[in-house]
Amino acid sequence: MKVKLSKYVPDIEVPEKRMTPRCDQCTVLACWPSTPEDILMGPAYCPTKNYPDVIEKAKEMYLREGSADREIQIKGARLEAISSQTPPGGKEINMKLTRVEEIVMFAKMMGWKKIGIAHCIGCIGEAKILSEFLDLRGFEVACVNCKMGGIEKTEIGIKEHEKVRMFNYESICNNISQALILNEENTDLNILMGLCVGHDLAFTMHSEAPVTTLLVKDRRLGHNPMVALYQGYPPCNFYHGRMRKVPSESGGR
Repeated sequence: MKVKLSKYVPDIEVPEKRMTPRCDQCTVLACWPSTPEDILMGPAYCPTKNYPDVIEKAKEMYLREGSADREIQIKGARLEAISSQTPPGGKEINMKLTRVEEIVMFAKMMGWKKIGIAHCIGCIGEAKILSEFLDLRGFEVACVNCKMGGIEKTEIGIKEHEKVRMFNYESICNNISQALILNEENTDLNILMGLCVGHDLAFTMHSEAPVTTLLVKDRRLGHNPMVALYQGYPPCNFYHGRMRKVPSESGGR
């Protein structure tokens, strides 16, 4: 079966056996071409070559008039252009808006009025600042922290030795409740702020509104998790041995 992804490129044959995409290893970047003719110049594992039928299905979703998929995709592309400082005819890309500004602008472009904030109780200060920022820009805000409800960890099967502090009353991170409460509040958009790994998954699985992340928790690195990757390579060798020399389930020694 052949697929016509674009008027600019030849039909693409759907392979009988697909190769797993490894865009991280690509040196061609054919999907960001100088000319349309370069789009099929990617390596054998290029997803454009291996999944043209899936890409075609996504394109059909983008073209579906009146759908949320189309509206979000188009508004996201327009916001990308608004945030760029590229002069007419230029090729450099320098984004000028912060993530907070982009969230506000995107929400206004979508006509969203009510924004939910699902935050870690340890990020309540940051949630307060964000709430005030949104209030001042005319949004209605619903803000729910992860510990509300006060369900003790042992009540759901967590052992004492699995707690952060043994033999203390310790509330679970109640992220499904966060999502369900914001569903009841009929939020148009939910923002994640500092939820733990796994807990963020629980929230997004149950949120009815679209979800975007503003703050990714990393207590060791000041909520900047990319530092661990940047420092895993020379000349920054802080994590070099732990991340590249010694394989382990945790990523450490």
